[in-house]
Amino acid sequence: MRALAAALLILVAFCQPAHAAATLDTVTTTSVYGCLRTNGAGVYDATVNKTFVTYSGTRHDIYVKAFDHATNTWSAAVKAATLNLTHDNAYHDYPVLTQLGDGRLAIFRATHTTSMQLYTAPTPRSITGTWTARTISTDKNTYPEPVVTGNTIHLFYSHNTDLSYPYRTFKMIKSTDNGATWSAPRMIIDSGRTADRYAEVYAFGVTQRSGRIYLTWSMHGGPLGHNGGGKNIYVAYFDTASGTLATAGGATLGNVIDPADVDKTRVVTTSPTDLPAGKALPEENPVTVPLSDGSLVLGYGVHTRTSARIVLARFANNTWTSTTVDTSTSLFKDLVATGNGVDFSYASADRRRLLVKSWQPGNGTATPKHDLTVPYTAGADTTFYANFVENRPSDLVANTIDYETRKTNHTGTWPVFSIRG
Repeated sequence: MRALAAALLILVAFCQPAHAAATLDTVTTTSVYGCLRTNGAGVYDATVNKTFVTYSGTRHDIYVKAFDHATNTWSAAVKAATLNLTHDNAYHDYPVLTQLGDGRLAIFRATHTTSMQLYTAPTPRSITGTWTARTISTDKNTYPEPVVTGNTIHLFYSHNTDLSYPYRTFKMIKSTDNGATWSAPRMIIDSGRTADRYAEVYAFGVTQRSGRIYLTWSMHGGPLGHNGGGKNIYVAYFDTASGTLATAGGATLGNVIDPADVDKTRVVTTSPTDLPAGKALPEENPVTVPLSDGSLVLGYGVHTRTSARIVLARFANNTWTSTTVDTSTSLFKDLVATGNGVDFSYASADRRRLLVKSWQPGNGTATPKHDLTVPYTAGADTTFYANFVENRPSDLVANTIDYETRKTNHTGTWPVFSIRG
């Protein structure tokens, strides 16, 4: 307890006084690497006024904790699943937390390239008790991206179609009864085996509003093989009423985004060869969010041989307009809609600071909200994800890792921390 109290004091001290104060808490000091993207670290339930958080602990066992906003206290950790993994690719199996229409907390996790698991809490709006575990798909699943609307779950994932080519499609399964039963897999994006071999769909952000689920992805692979490079950023939406897909502007793409459709959805063009030494991917965590006025904002980081940028692109009146909001780093983390504006999080180029800013369309600059020196301990030197909490966009959950040993350290030694805005 003494060590934890000291750590919390250090966290508060790191908050820069020039910006709005943030409350920082250590969620755990025993996490391992998990390659979470722009969703799934935390969810807020207004009915009980609690934030629920998940993380991967020792040997990638899945844990959950609850923060009670009324008492400003964290619950004890509850183990939702025992995985006991020690292989170098275990980090791919990261848990994604959401809340079902019946109030139960749920975690989706892929046994990478093999199957998809669903873990559910025994009672609504609580993490206590023994969680149930079920395999809900054996479709060579990777990277779960669930979207819950009422009792319906659309679960998107990359399908490990042919790793040797490299070739990965993007598919979906659906449940209309809070996860009790599931549809057969359905194809969503299929680029085909392209001549340049950039044929792996890597989706980073899946968000929804008013019956439209917005998908944001890049094409990876290339001549160096699986995930050996990447190019471009693409945006489309899935209409839940009709079951069809469309471009951001509403041009229909039918039931599948096929090879003839892919280029119609391209928003940003990047070069897989215009990169600094040691960097394989030009884009960082692109995600699109719909605003209350019907416009869209795409946030992303992009890196070339001579520049690094954080960019916000707005789609309105059938036109994309891009604004560069930082020219010192490409380490974009997450984006969330806040009325007719957005908040976004990213890391400084040296990875030592985590920044949160607000932006209103039409403004060339973003307003700082938080500028925090990351509280690295236990050899950690990188903030891998910094996710906004679902239903509570002023809060984030972030993890830290040691970049060099992230794939081989399974003992659970690095902190996960929360920021309450």
